[in-house]
Amino acid sequence: MDYWNIYKDVWNFHKKYADVKEDDAYWEAVVNESNQIAKQYGECKFVINLLLAVIDELERIYKEMKNNADTGI
Repeated sequence: MDYWNIYKDVWNFHKKYADVKEDDAYWEAVVNESNQIAKQYGECKFVINLLLAVIDELERIYKEMKNNADTGI
């Protein structure tokens, strides 16, 4: 398994989408690119788990943004 390139690709994915947006196009791009990376590495469990961890973090940030917007913080 090519751990170096897996980490590199997932890190680049995370950097690319770290500035979380509220629009559908952003989330579609997140899903499409994560699927592309997973397929690139044969959809191995390790890659999928890394991608899911990043997506969970993006969702956490999004929910925090929404919550702060709702409370005026």
